[in-house]
Amino acid sequence: MVASGWWVVAAAAAGLGVGAAASTATRSFVSLKRRWARSGWFGAALTGVVFAVLAWRLAGRGELVAFGLAAGVAIPLGIIDWCEHRLPRVLAWPQLGATALALASVALVRNTPEPGLRALAAAAAAMVFFLLLALASGGGVGAGDLPAAGLVGLVTGWIDWPHVAGALIAASVLALVVAVPARQHRTHPGPATVPFGPFLFCGALLMVLVGA
Repeated sequence: MVASGWWVVAAAAAGLGVGAAASTATRSFVSLKRRWARSGWFGAALTGVVFAVLAWRLAGRGELVAFGLAAGVAIPLGIIDWCEHRLPRVLAWPQLGATALALASVALVRNTPEPGLRALAAAAAAMVFFLLLALASGGGVGAGDLPAAGLVGLVTGWIDWPHVAGALIAASVLALVVAVPARQHRTHPGPATVPFGPFLFCGALLMVLVGA
């Protein structure tokens, strides 16, 4: 119990630092009127909480570094998408590659290639699914959604295939819960636009906490 407590405290402190540093990327893409999103304290606090929760669930396991790396970039990406309805590829693609390398390192150290191969296959499957969705929706899915979907597939695929499906279902349900009130209260004609990136990341985090 004491060791777990120290893991959580250390992870929370690291998250505060990572979140504060990542807020510089957020400010580069979010408009000046979104003061809460541009402030360093918001990203730092949110990252600290997520890191603490991951450490509580994964203390002492190699996946903690890989999942923390994914979360450290997912949070500014989610904030940017929520505010600006886009996921900058300059952040999303390196995040996907770095997380893949981190999980591959864990698989090599453990000499268990199966989780790593399954994670890569799940990432590819999620990206193909979103690419088909983008084509079917006539551009309703942005290019930045592809690496975001790949990241969700990568992280949850490391656990198992049902958690990949669970993350996508959870993201869809969360987005629907937000989309219905947004549609009812919109003041301009046309469908309500709901950024999907934050819900994808929340779905992945939920599956990690449930199945890791």
